[in-house]
Amino acid sequence: MKSCGIRASSRVSTVFLALLVAILFASSSQASYIVPSAIVTSGGASVGVPLTSAAAGTLLATLVSPFSFATTAGTTSGDIISAVFLNPSGTLDFYYQVINSANSATALSRESDTSFVGFGTAVAFRLDGGSLPGGFTNGTAGIIPVTGDRDASGTTVGFNFVPAPPGTKIPAGDTSAVMVISTDATNFTVGNAEVIDGGTQTVAGFQPAPGVPEPASFALVGLGLLALAGVRRSFKTR
Repeated sequence: MKSCGIRASSRVSTVFLALLVAILFASSSQASYIVPSAIVTSGGASVGVPLTSAAAGTLLATLVSPFSFATTAGTTSGDIISAVFLNPSGTLDFYYQVINSANSATALSRESDTSFVGFGTAVAFRLDGGSLPGGFTNGTAGIIPVTGDRDASGTTVGFNFVPAPPGTKIPAGDTSAVMVISTDATNFTVGNAEVIDGGTQTVAGFQPAPGVPEPASFALVGLGLLALAGVRRSFKTR
């Protein structure tokens, strides 16, 4: 009878461990994207970028990076504002806004960001930048991203301001809407942002980074371990 109880305890322990693994996997793989947004997959088709006004969460970091590059028409310059916001779910959203200087020689057709390898991503834009912390503005009316995409390697997520209509490039003297890359990441580090049209320049920004499981995951593990300990005690008393 004792050996039977030991075998039963072993089977129950195995079941609980399997459940714990399943809980951890489900917790880490479920993205909590800003709503509404459009998921962009590695090498997938471009998607329309929806407007969102969802709560931005807590500002963790912000950065203003000047850019300047030469084109056949002259020099194009401006700034990219980058920021990281923490959602109540514990996941991170990465915000970007492009300011094209009034004396720039060209408009800007694309803004892209790296690196998002290993993380889920969804895109959106917002027109209420002036209400956000981090130095954002509402942007110039009508200057919104039309499509978003992610390259085959999963590294780069980009926003396209053409074709027109309904989209347009970011003309000299204008500022884009605030672009959002919503992720399932829980940590971040230094990354890159880039503007393109007739030339390109890469500047400093932010990117997701591997991190520890969310607090909710630890809580689930704790409950599972307590339950497992209870089962073991139950078998010992028998």
